[in-house]
Amino acid sequence: MERRHLCTALLVIASISQGASAEYGGLAIAGRSGTLGFGGELMLNVLPQLNGRFGATFFPLSVDGSIGGVNYNFDLKVLTFPLTADWYPFKNGFHLSGGIIVNETNMDLDTRSTASLNIGGTTYSADQLGSVHGDMRFNRIAPYVGLGWGNAFGKEKRWGILSDLGVAFLGKPKVALSATGPIASDATFMGNLAQEQQDIEDDLSILRFYPVFSASLYFRF
Repeated sequence: MERRHLCTALLVIASISQGASAEYGGLAIAGRSGTLGFGGELMLNVLPQLNGRFGATFFPLSVDGSIGGVNYNFDLKVLTFPLTADWYPFKNGFHLSGGIIVNETNMDLDTRSTASLNIGGTTYSADQLGSVHGDMRFNRIAPYVGLGWGNAFGKEKRWGILSDLGVAFLGKPKVALSATGPIASDATFMGNLAQEQQDIEDDLSILRFYPVFSASLYFRF
C-alpha cells in the first residue's frame, strides 16, 4: 500500500513538473561557484514567478589554526546539496529565495605536538597525550534564506548569469576529540578533553550562520 502511494505521488509530481516545464519555460542547467564550493544546479520553472533549483557543491580545504593555545590541522570537506525556491515579485531578475541545504560537510582535526599542550585547562606532556584527533560535524539539514539577481527563464537568451546572497543556518558544530597516549582513558583527562571539545565548539560557533555567496552560469534548454 505504501509503495503504491509513493509511486502515485511520484507520478503526480512528474506530471506537474512536465506540465509546468511545457507551459512556463522548461529546464536549465548551471555551473555554480561560491562560498559553498564548486558544483552544478538543475533549474525548473514551475510557475510564472517561481523557479526551483537543485544543486550539489564541493570544496576541500586544509589549514592550520590555533584554538585555546593548541595548534590543530583542520582538514575540511564542504559537501552540500542546496534545494531552493526562487520567487520573482517584479518583472526583472530580482528574486527572494528560501529552502534547505542538505549538509554533508565534515572536518577532521589533529595535532602531533612534541611540546606540552594545555587540554581543558591542564597541561600534559607529548608523551602522555600521544596525538590528539577529532572530527567536527554540523546539522545535516540547514535552512536557507537569501536574495539575488538573474532569471534563467526571464528572457529569450539561453545563456546568462545568476547571483545569490544569503545565509545558511548550520547550527552549532559538534566536535569529538580523542587521544592516543597512555593517559587517554584517564577519567580526569577525559573530563578535560570534554572541556576542550566545548572550547572548540564555542570558538567555531560563528559558523552556525554561514554566509552564502554564489554565481551561476546557466544554459536554458
